[in-house]
Amino acid sequence: MSNETDYIISQRYYFITQQLTIYAGIMIHILCLIGTIMNIITFSQYTYNRQAASFYLLFASIFDLAHLSPRSIPNILQYGFHYDWTINSTILCQIKNYFVGVFTIISGTLTVLATIDRFLLSSNNSKGWNYSSRLIAKRCTTLTIIIWFVVSIPIIFCSKHYYHSSNNDHMICLSPSKDRFCLSVQILYTCLLDGFVPPLTMMIFGLITYNNVRNLRRRSQSRSQSTRRINHQIISMLVLQSIKSTFASFPFSIFNTYLLITIKRDKSLLHEAKEKLVMQIVYLLFWSNYTSFFVYIYSSDIFRDQWIKAMKKILCCLRENRQRHYHYNAELKQLNTMKL
Repeated sequence: MSNETDYIISQRYYFITQQLTIYAGIMIHILCLIGTIMNIITFSQYTYNRQAASFYLLFASIFDLAHLSPRSIPNILQYGFHYDWTINSTILCQIKNYFVGVFTIISGTLTVLATIDRFLLSSNNSKGWNYSSRLIAKRCTTLTIIIWFVVSIPIIFCSKHYYHSSNNDHMICLSPSKDRFCLSVQILYTCLLDGFVPPLTMMIFGLITYNNVRNLRRRSQSRSQSTRRINHQIISMLVLQSIKSTFASFPFSIFNTYLLITIKRDKSLLHEAKEKLVMQIVYLLFWSNYTSFFVYIYSSDIFRDQWIKAMKKILCCLRENRQRHYHYNAELKQLNTMKL
């Protein structure tokens, strides 16, 4: 009787997880998608064009956009609709997990580099200022991409299909981490590099940078007022983003650590159902890392202005193309009438 009751309750937990994934997951995915696209458009504008930190944030947003589809959509399909598009291919499962891991770490590293860049620019050490340049940012970005694509290769060998009760005992593509090597890989990438190190590093450098802002103001008297405003507001954007990332990433990191530590422990069906619900909640919370656009637009009036200008340019281009297309069709119609 107890087993039947546990089974019924566990199915209710799985139903809640499924509904949460479908409705909250789809809504958050849309917000993340819109936010990353808006970031790319805004950081491509001339005002941010020469800022090293803006270059890091632009490419971080590009990798966020590349990361969203292979990570969030499969998650929604798996736990919301019990469908896995990699089910017939282990290679697809490995490739998906590899690129998801690489894109996440590259994005986090570039955002950390943007924070470090602001720290160097605000420090009293004049040698550090030379490292805050667009040329250095290009080199660091290229090096970051190459390093993480090479270093993340172990993720491929730890990605497999296995049966799980949350997917109606169908196979899903995950990293079970039941051997020591894959367990170490999961702890390193999922717990530390994905969820713990980037926001903590951003928080530390962000707070130090804030303490250096007064020195930045004294030193920047020779610079234009607009440049000083851009520098100060990028600092504010990054500090607020680091605070948000801390609340979004730490629960993800902590709960994944718990799952990896207890992976070999025998668990009841009800216990697994509860874990899956909590896991999906912290997972959806982790996705809020990719809504930085809304933090930036709230914390910086320059960012808001650049975004509005970019939207006006896009709308004007669309309107001009529409008018061109209309006039072309009208002329074509007139020529056809004259021929007749």
